[in-house]
Amino acid sequence: MIILLAVTIGCKKEGYLMYNDGHRIQMSDTTTQSFSFFYEAAAVTRDTIYIKLNTIGGITDYNRSVTVEQIPEFDYTYKYDSVTSKVIDSTAYPKSNPAIAGKHYVSFTDPGALAIMYVQADSAIGSLPIILLRDASLKDSSCRLRIRITANDEFMLGEKNAMEKTIIFSDRLERFESWKFDNFTSPAYGTLGKYSTGKHQFMIDVLKVRIDEAWWQAIFTAQAITHYKNYLRDALQAFNADPANIASGKAPVRESNNPASTPISFPN
Repeated sequence: MIILLAVTIGCKKEGYLMYNDGHRIQMSDTTTQSFSFFYEAAAVTRDTIYIKLNTIGGITDYNRSVTVEQIPEFDYTYKYDSVTSKVIDSTAYPKSNPAIAGKHYVSFTDPGALAIMYVQADSAIGSLPIILLRDASLKDSSCRLRIRITANDEFMLGEKNAMEKTIIFSDRLERFESWKFDNFTSPAYGTLGKYSTGKHQFMIDVLKVRIDEAWWQAIFTAQAITHYKNYLRDALQAFNADPANIASGKAPVRESNNPASTPISFPN
């Protein structure tokens, strides 16, 4: 029994990093994060989003700096063996619209950014600020900013799978996290149906509020999802039936400004 216990403990030490060698840092959430300047007044030229951080190895009585870098992103195509179906080759393609430092976000080496990138004293958690810039190009396309935490004098790195995160941002309507995909892996899909900018804008016009992740979480918590689905569906039916909207070409409401695009709908 003693021998078996010793073997078990030995395997655990070999399989896991114990993190008892100093201070380490990692992200608490690596899922893709979206942001849009769309709801902001025209005078707003920059905004800050925050990424939650966790530290390992105790706290300190002083602020500890955090450093990050932008890294490239790639899509891949694969070639498979016709007999075994195993991958025998792959090709990497850079993802389009990478963010540009100084144009789409404040560089991570900028003194102003460095001054606010830290974990506060007496804390084991933090929020990493990323300053986004409202460049005119964001009205036409979304930018992708892939960041990775880097080691510095204050922190070594934590779990390797908690080091990187992508931020997608623009100055137009964007999907929010709970409506990320047009399938049931996204909680909002069952209620709101297929996403489109036309539907998103219609919801804003009807409800007169921001339609984003905070809105979705609020109606979910209030158990008002069905109410809003029915309200929006009825509002769409009334809008599309209005003779004035039909005559002006506003009805039916479509997925985009393209008059050939599909009319929107909400699930029954």
